[in-house]
Amino acid sequence: MVVGSGRLVVTGATGFIGSRLVNCALSRGYEVLALARDPDRVSAIKGSGLRVEKWSIGDPLPAVDQSDAILHLAAYIPADLSDVRQAAKCFEINTNGALQIVMDAASQGVKRFVYFGSAQVYAPSPHRATETSPAFPVHRASYYLASKLSAEICLIAFGRANAMPVTVLRLASVYGPGMHGTGMVPTFVRTLGSGRSLIIRDGGQYSVDLVFVDDVASLALEAVGKGADGVFNAGSGHACTSLEAAQIVANVVGASQDLITVEGGSDDAAARGFSSLDVAKAARQLDYKPLSFREGIETWKAMTGPMEFQG
Repeated sequence: MVVGSGRLVVTGATGFIGSRLVNCALSRGYEVLALARDPDRVSAIKGSGLRVEKWSIGDPLPAVDQSDAILHLAAYIPADLSDVRQAAKCFEINTNGALQIVMDAASQGVKRFVYFGSAQVYAPSPHRATETSPAFPVHRASYYLASKLSAEICLIAFGRANAMPVTVLRLASVYGPGMHGTGMVPTFVRTLGSGRSLIIRDGGQYSVDLVFVDDVASLALEAVGKGADGVFNAGSGHACTSLEAAQIVANVVGASQDLITVEGGSDDAAARGFSSLDVAKAARQLDYKPLSFREGIETWKAMTGPMEFQG
């Protein structure tokens, strides 16, 4: 593990991943400038090395001269991911906004730019997706995911033209403490943890690579500390079906497997989810050792305590 002693800038610092990243960076000895639309929401994060400023994508970047890296998480996610009318705003904020930030950062002498992308840009495949697998996000959330993918391309191109190292992390489905109450994993935890019945759709075959949030934060900091450029997958390395995930959660919270009911089924490959990620590159270059889903759920429970974990 790389122990930091420099200065980092984190955008989207009040988000689920951003807040965990700030905590992880502070614990490693970094000074952190947290940029957030609502600075009051960062007040729960404690650390003598933390400074918070109000900022939104589109605002000029504040003074960050000679920081070791900007870690860019802030993004626009439409409420309706299928609404074509949201496409322009996705590109305005997620692509053009990211490019403006990297230009501002370079002008201030920032040493590295770390961009948090999405592994859902990969075309569906029965095989693990490597960093060179085809990216063609037309099956769901196309306008949002296309804006994230185009940001990757623009950032890497800018970095190469201006001698500014750019690291892209393509994130699998991230879970863990601090995440919002919607979504598959928190729903499973909350429902089974309270002893209620859980109905799983699509025959329980929806499949996704689930990665623990602190593994993502640690990978980002390793990329900064070791100076790794290019694209890296940030997943667990294994796909987990919705049924398998529910069974693991039930086992960890001590719930009966009989509470889980499976309904329906689908022949639509897109409805069955996303490819697992090949994380060999991150393991080789950044000593990445992600937790399995079971290990992550057990760690989450141990960190928060049974009542808060299931609440």
